[in-house]
Amino acid sequence: MIVFLRRLAADRKGASAVEFALILPILFLLHIGAAEALQAYVAQRNVAHIASTMADITARNRTISNAELNDVLSASVAVMYPFPSVRLQQRVSSISADGSGTITTDWTAKKDYTAAGSPSLPQGYLRSNESVIVTDVIYDYKPTFGFFLPDTIRMVRHAYVRPRLSAKVEKVS
Repeated sequence: MIVFLRRLAADRKGASAVEFALILPILFLLHIGAAEALQAYVAQRNVAHIASTMADITARNRTISNAELNDVLSASVAVMYPFPSVRLQQRVSSISADGSGTITTDWTAKKDYTAAGSPSLPQGYLRSNESVIVTDVIYDYKPTFGFFLPDTIRMVRHAYVRPRLSAKVEKVS
């Protein structure tokens, strides 16, 4: 019996399998965590792309109608694919400063936007007789697994683009 125990203790044939079995759960959790973080990053980039695309498309017009604004808001939802767009909130606005530098919101269009408050600009962004298109995008990201990230991550992005063809993008009916 003692000979058998000595031979068993000296045998190293199954050591790799035991080590792998001990390491596998850690490797699995690292893989899931990395995949979760990558998905959150991709969602955040999509939100930033939506904000900049909406502002850029709107700023390329001299005038814009309600139907065109609805098209911009609806088409930008496709950028969120493959993530569900039901948690996406969008707002596009035109903000201008008059000759005395008083800043006002000329018009706003929204799609599922529920956040309170009016669109805003960084301090000193507009000078007298200038205007800008401002887009606000909010997305509530829910991780697939939820092991490492919070239950919901709110992603908020803004974009500011000056009109390309005129001093101000006017809204027409």
